[in-house]
Amino acid sequence: MISEDGNLYALSETGRLIARIALGLGALGMGGGASLAIDPFGRPLVGSGKRLWVYTRSGGQAWTLDLDAPLAAAPAFGSDGRVFAAAGSRLYCLNPSGGRLWSMDLPAALSCPPGVDGSGDPVIALADGSLLVLSPYGRKLARLRSGAPVEALAPMQAGSGGPSLAAGLADGSVLLVEGRTGRIVGGRPIAVGQAPIAALIGEGSRLYGLDRSGLAFAVSDSGSLLWRTATRCPDGRLEVFSERLVALSEGRAVSLSRSGELYREASLVNAAGPGLVSPAGLLFSPGKDWILDAYRFERPLGPAFGQASGTPLGPAPAAYIQAAAAADDGAAAAAASAAAEALAFDPGAADAGRKMALLADIEKKLRSGTIGAEEPAAAAYCSAVALGKLESGYTDSERLLSGDPLSRSRACAVLGELGSPDYRAVLCTVLAEDRDSAVRAAACRALGAIAVDPGGLAAAAFLAAAARRVDEETAFALMGAIESLALRSGSPPSVDEVRALLALSRLPYGALVRDRAVAALGRMAGDPGP
Repeated sequence: MISEDGNLYALSETGRLIARIALGLGALGMGGGASLAIDPFGRPLVGSGKRLWVYTRSGGQAWTLDLDAPLAAAPAFGSDGRVFAAAGSRLYCLNPSGGRLWSMDLPAALSCPPGVDGSGDPVIALADGSLLVLSPYGRKLARLRSGAPVEALAPMQAGSGGPSLAAGLADGSVLLVEGRTGRIVGGRPIAVGQAPIAALIGEGSRLYGLDRSGLAFAVSDSGSLLWRTATRCPDGRLEVFSERLVALSEGRAVSLSRSGELYREASLVNAAGPGLVSPAGLLFSPGKDWILDAYRFERPLGPAFGQASGTPLGPAPAAYIQAAAAADDGAAAAAASAAAEALAFDPGAADAGRKMALLADIEKKLRSGTIGAEEPAAAAYCSAVALGKLESGYTDSERLLSGDPLSRSRACAVLGELGSPDYRAVLCTVLAEDRDSAVRAAACRALGAIAVDPGGLAAAAFLAAAARRVDEETAFALMGAIESLALRSGSPPSVDEVRALLALSRLPYGALVRDRAVAALGRMAGDPGP
């Protein structure tokens, strides 16, 4: 949470203080224009004016970025953690490390914060009453008229012919939309009440919502209104747990069953705004006296689906690259296809100078934030180069003498700059299989630059490398990447990361490597050391 004096507080769900961070906002806080969102990796993203900050849950700063105009609303997040942020009249797409991937001018002002649909496509609600659906790479997919300004957006379970998006309108109705086609399920809005829709959360085949009068409701994915219940929580927020729904407004909280029956309610005095319920069942209420009160409100509620609770909206958007396994995934298949196409149509595809020139062109577009729709092809080409697919004509012995480690290293670096965790599988393969120490070190640094590791794919690759005895260049790159992940990812160091450092801290590694590994373990444990 952000206090009125501009401090960011991180609490456990039982109310224990984890971190207090002075944001340097002055006496602004949430009431003065600061916004707060939680990314898919559990990191708080704070926006104020033209600046974005991302912090880890322990209080460290992961990255910061200055935009060209003030942030218009809290951002949305794609399936790989990319950030869709509206600032002024432009929409920006940033990778999870804060690098700009693309931007575009919006045809009108926003009517509500950006969202994503169940396919992970960004959705922009405009003040002219229209919805704009884009690809993750900035290409326009659909635009439809909603009939009234959109007040709230939520992803739905993407499926064949089913809705991938829900939009709550100012006239009290809801639209279910197949995002990439712009088709409205049922052909018309679903009438819910008379007040504007305040909050929507999709979960499985159902959509739950709350309007500004405090009317809670549920809608099926076929467009049927299932139930409505008055909660007397006006201008509130809604949270969905596996066991309950909770509606919250200033000084009031109500829990409901999944079928709309009222279970518990609480009335609070001196409240300064809507409260928040943790999965443990505690009700937190901010007071006008700058004191945060916690009440035992409900029994443990199970996993949460509300963004305010610090977890991704349910359902999670579909992955942009469908991966079956680290060694046989969508990224590797795309790399093989890109290599085959390059070798078939470009006589100079295997030339080192040609590869370096193409990689430099990709880097130029990345650093200018204009990679956009070219990102999938660029990532496939970089993957092909990094994996040595364009050197496939060489035998193993010829590759040692005539291979091109410089372009493979550069390709790894560009994948790190692209920043999506979807590209980790290729880099982990390079770390495990490339015979050149400089290329393996470049793959480590790229994994560290991505700085997030959902599922622990990179950490497992680091442990495997450290356990089988690597050269000093790769060892130092491993330690740097592990520290980067531990200090920027938002998650505590994984068991695999700690085990990798422990392996590097022992013989047969040399004293320089062992000392560096011990120092890294100390910094990850909170001791900055010399």
